[in-house]
Amino acid sequence: MLFFLGNSSCSGGSQATGPTLKAGESVTAESSEEPADSACSYFYFLWGKSAEAEEKYEEAMEAYEKALVCDPQAVYVNQKLAVLLFNMGKKEQAIVQLEKMIEEDPANIQNRLLLGNVYSSMGQHDQARAVYEAILKIAPDDPQALLMLGALSASDRDYQEAQKMLEKLVAVDDKSYAGYSYLAKLYRELNYYDKAMEAYDKALTLNWSPMLAYEAADLYEYRQKYDEAAAIYKRLLEDDEANTKIRGRLARLYIMQGKVDAALAELNELKNYTTETAVVDLAIGRVLLDEKRYPEAIALFEKMLTQDENKDVARSMLALTYYESGDTNKAKTILQEVPVTSKDYEESILMLAQILLGEKDNQRAATLLRSVIAGEDTRRPAFYFLLASLLREEGDPAAGREVFNQAMLAFPENPRVVFEYGLYLDRIGAPDEAVAKMEQVLSLTPDDAYALNYVGYTWADRGINLEKALEYVKRAVDLKPDDGFVRDSLGWVYFKMARYGEAVKELEVAAGMQSDDPTIQEHLGDAYQQAGELQKAVEAYGKAVSLYTDEVKKAHALAAMKALQNRDKKD
Repeated sequence: MLFFLGNSSCSGGSQATGPTLKAGESVTAESSEEPADSACSYFYFLWGKSAEAEEKYEEAMEAYEKALVCDPQAVYVNQKLAVLLFNMGKKEQAIVQLEKMIEEDPANIQNRLLLGNVYSSMGQHDQARAVYEAILKIAPDDPQALLMLGALSASDRDYQEAQKMLEKLVAVDDKSYAGYSYLAKLYRELNYYDKAMEAYDKALTLNWSPMLAYEAADLYEYRQKYDEAAAIYKRLLEDDEANTKIRGRLARLYIMQGKVDAALAELNELKNYTTETAVVDLAIGRVLLDEKRYPEAIALFEKMLTQDENKDVARSMLALTYYESGDTNKAKTILQEVPVTSKDYEESILMLAQILLGEKDNQRAATLLRSVIAGEDTRRPAFYFLLASLLREEGDPAAGREVFNQAMLAFPENPRVVFEYGLYLDRIGAPDEAVAKMEQVLSLTPDDAYALNYVGYTWADRGINLEKALEYVKRAVDLKPDDGFVRDSLGWVYFKMARYGEAVKELEVAAGMQSDDPTIQEHLGDAYQQAGELQKAVEAYGKAVSLYTDEVKKAHALAAMKALQNRDKKD
């Protein structure tokens, strides 16, 4: 903006014919002791511009100063010097220069805009705001001042003022691309989605900008206006057909719309513009698999098997395709061929074990898992977890515990092993040992959000160590702010501390994040009840009853709901 204003204030030789005059001004004998030498001033001005273009800034500054000696009233030179000082990092000197110019010519809007922009670039928003507001007192409809004040207010999160300024701007100038583009972003930030889409449309009609168009398409996608988003992506591809990102987004959009053939066409076209053809083939294969077009998917993955760099992932996907198509024998044969050096080795063993479990061949699944954990090069933590779970489900939790002890010996400093062991202990009814394992996790990784959450929630549920529980769970929320279960723990800690208002607040947030979780709904019902919001409590309990599949838990929530309903009848 500074560069634009500084250069637009002078239009070449046409301004060198004499001193710059404003409406109502006149040259008097008192205004200058010596007559201005416009030719001399313009000579040094051109010298300064040339030096500045060559990045000889000190030389340029000296030339502009000489130009002002020749003609002290040359506005364009003063402005050019102010911008140069700014670009040289001499911002304080630029401010002094501009303030002097404003004092000499208070009606010059350009000088004030330059000053406001300098203040804004320095982060001195209050000073910048004062300058822009002063401009609007002189010229209430000045579009640049409205735009800059709106943008400044938005950056300061004063969205109401930003909206006021920008809406006034487009009312004054309905051809303001900058005004509509800023408004579109502001409306989106405020969740005024319909207004945002309208502003994007107007801005793009005025000036097609690929960056802004991509933003608009993203918003259309978010609002599930897929046809409008697709139209923008197609227009972007007309201008840049090799843009792989846009083509990928369009293919994904077609999949969301159920236009599978169109998506596949875009993905196949994408291969013409990328070296990552294997990645695209994998995406095509996944689409075919999702659509249960098994013969096509198998043909594609078998073709990928001939390419050394794609062999591992192709083998895994081929096995999955055979499995989903019902040919489990073929799937098992392929999975057994995955070498231990493959990055998909772990997944292939787990998939093979799951196929065996699905066939009720638990003995072979256990044998497979025991065989792979026996070798140093073939063991992986996940193999121990699955084997322990299998043994627990077969009624031998002690054997599962022994498997975890073996995992601890094989991976002594692996926090994931310790964490999973803690969860296992919780499932087999050893909560004290589970907490101890989670605290061991925290000794290895203090910022493990889920270990913090587990310990904090467990303490709160028992009504012990509540202050420490609050500290742990708050840390977990900071680490995982969008996790509804972690947020539920925070609400439950507040509930146990009898801070019911805070409990309700956090549990409402948790319920919004995980609306289908019955435990959160029951916790919310408890909090509402203690906070005196009995009707809301009944509704939360009722939701919990409808969501629970565990009959004991369902009966507990139902009893709480009926007790409140009966109490309400008595009242």
